[in-house]
Amino acid sequence: MAEGMLYGVARKIIEELGSWAFKEVASLWNVEAELENIKNTVSTIQAVLRDAAEQQTHSHQVKDWLEKLKDAVYEVDDLLGEFFAEALRQGGTSENIAKKVRYLFSTPNRLVLRKEMSDKINAMKQKLNAIAEDRKLFHLKEYHVEPPVSMDREETHSFVLDEKVIGREDDKQAIIKLLLEPNNEENVSIVPIVGIGGLGKTTLAQFVYNDKNIKEHFELKMWICISDVFDVKMIIQKIISATGEKLEDHSMDKSQDQLRKIINQKKYLLVLDDVWNEDPHKWESLKDLLVGGAKGSKIVITTRARLVAEITCPVSIYTLKGLNEEQSWLLFKQIAFRKGQGQGTNNPRLEEIGREIVRKCQGIPLAIKSIGNLLRLEKTEHKWSYVNNNILEIASQQKNDIFPILKLSYDHLPSHLKSCFAFCSLFPKDYEIDKVTLIQLWIAQGFIRPSNKSQELEDVADEYFKDLLWRSFFEEGMGGLRYKMHDLIHDLAQLVAGAECTIITLDRNNFDEKTRHVSIPFYIDSSFIETSSLLVRAEKLRTCLLTFKSRNQYGAGEIDKSMMNKLILSCRRLRALGLCGVQIERVPDSIEKLIHLTYLDFSWNKNIETLPDAISRLWKLQTLKVNNCRNLKELPRDIRFLVGLRHLENSYCERLSHMPVGLGQMTCLQTLSSFVVRDNQASTSGPISSGLDELNSLNSLRGELQISNLRCLKDVYSKPSAANLRAKQYLDELTLKWHADNPFFCSVDDGDEKLLEDLEPHLNLKFLSVWGYGGVRFSSWLSLLTNLVSLDI
Repeated sequence: MAEGMLYGVARKIIEELGSWAFKEVASLWNVEAELENIKNTVSTIQAVLRDAAEQQTHSHQVKDWLEKLKDAVYEVDDLLGEFFAEALRQGGTSENIAKKVRYLFSTPNRLVLRKEMSDKINAMKQKLNAIAEDRKLFHLKEYHVEPPVSMDREETHSFVLDEKVIGREDDKQAIIKLLLEPNNEENVSIVPIVGIGGLGKTTLAQFVYNDKNIKEHFELKMWICISDVFDVKMIIQKIISATGEKLEDHSMDKSQDQLRKIINQKKYLLVLDDVWNEDPHKWESLKDLLVGGAKGSKIVITTRARLVAEITCPVSIYTLKGLNEEQSWLLFKQIAFRKGQGQGTNNPRLEEIGREIVRKCQGIPLAIKSIGNLLRLEKTEHKWSYVNNNILEIASQQKNDIFPILKLSYDHLPSHLKSCFAFCSLFPKDYEIDKVTLIQLWIAQGFIRPSNKSQELEDVADEYFKDLLWRSFFEEGMGGLRYKMHDLIHDLAQLVAGAECTIITLDRNNFDEKTRHVSIPFYIDSSFIETSSLLVRAEKLRTCLLTFKSRNQYGAGEIDKSMMNKLILSCRRLRALGLCGVQIERVPDSIEKLIHLTYLDFSWNKNIETLPDAISRLWKLQTLKVNNCRNLKELPRDIRFLVGLRHLENSYCERLSHMPVGLGQMTCLQTLSSFVVRDNQASTSGPISSGLDELNSLNSLRGELQISNLRCLKDVYSKPSAANLRAKQYLDELTLKWHADNPFFCSVDDGDEKLLEDLEPHLNLKFLSVWGYGGVRFSSWLSLLTNLVSLDI
């Protein structure tokens, strides 16, 4: 099922092999033909993934072929990563990689490595070619552009029995109110109903459509099921047929003319059910032909994607929610307990199990109906318990029910979004996903590929996230940048990810050699990890995360140095390693063995005091997190060698005494949560910090920056203005602290006024906090911060 993830890795390989750096490599190795062959083979294989994914459901041979292909493509990615890591280990950067490659392969002592890598490339070429040749056995179709999605769904109609609609009376009245209120500007206004598949959008529209007040209010009513391709000509002809008129001519011009005559000066209600169109131009083309109705005419649109609703009418969007628990139970009881048998009251145990099933359906009427229909002829507690314990597996097998309906949303996704969505199955149900972290993890896996060089990875990933949010795959959490997945959407993510993404559980061994991304809940300790199959089968792992549902759970697990050594040596292909709150005291030097590592998170480990300099040899590292490591005293001394580091998150590291020398060379940095000015009177060991001038060139910094220990600036050799805060246009939030250890302490100091004046930020700043400032007057630049929304002094 996880063809989306495979597609993402294949796309990454093709782009890398087409880059100037790899062309330079090919020339030096004299393997231009081999690398070009690998690139073309992966491209050819990528083109058949869509068809292979569809055929594997009914062909074990295709399924086996896909597994072999998956292994081979991941091996290619590992091989390319191995080369880059070796080149960077010799002192290269992403900018001068070609020059460093020449050095790497020109000296005599590098000949062995050159031969070894060339042999690996040749072996890989032959392996891929053999797999590509096998594809011909299955007559797979090649799609070099995204193929249109075929909507395998029955056409809807406008009728529903009122007594079969449960729990939607309030929604019905809300929609009717929107339909009956007069239009202020245009003759025709639009009411989009948005919600995930199976929520009952069509049923609600039918409920409204047949209401007595609606029938009396509108002179003309029409119901059209869109579902598949949004073809304006076809929709026009469907509308004409829905009015009862005979289509006079099949040409576009005659059809639009006939439609406008039919609706001219008539107050009409048009329902467009199941709309997927995301092209605003197509929508405008249709809307222009529908504006001729009388004032008060309305168009109701049902859609799964908020993006579609925003295109049609961003003002009157009605977001449909799930049924509450009691409404869900009434619907389930109506389906599962046949009339006259009274099973719900005569067998309390069945009712108890039924209510558990209903809770798992999370208010989705189609899921409730699907399971209810499955159980309506069953009377045994055993069968009901079995269904309750295996809802995901059973529901996915129902051909015309909830999962096929939900999977339409997944099938409709572009390939680059499929991998991102499937990856989200790593987070537990009800988990509030931090958007920033998720984006960093997507980048770590190579899922984010900009269409041009000027785009930042984070900006492209943010667009990916918005696409999934607007297509109803995410819903907003309690606050900030945190989001959740509906339980059934999470089940869908698990279904399409298959064995590739796994959450480790205590009750069953759900980890196998196909698993490449794993998350470990907080309640599983190191002894379980060591005795399970995780370490034995971890060779192919690319992600290993510890996840927590809330902050008060940090610190529940524990991994000692020995256990961490075993984990590192077992998981050499990791791209992302998250070890939050596992009470590590020392990080072993073996961490440098993870040459592919791009994302590393040690947050909430209160016992860590120092990080080994071996971390500075993780040349591909892009994200390093040490948030809430409250006893961390210093960062790796040679961190400046991590020239590709984009995010250094070090919030709430209260004992951090200084920043490492050379930080200013890390111009790729977009996140630097905290910068600590060194107190040279309190600490004399190590090199003297060069002060705020380390910030001078870090003009790509985004989000939040805290500068603390400003009182110590007189003891270091730099001027406050050297921080160059005026050039940091992407910073949203700036916190200035005069004292790191006691932010509330303040002493009158005239010099503080000049210091603060020199710390003038860019006028884009939105949040400013100043702690322990000893001046009498605030700086003149405050009045220039016209975008400021919060000031805390």
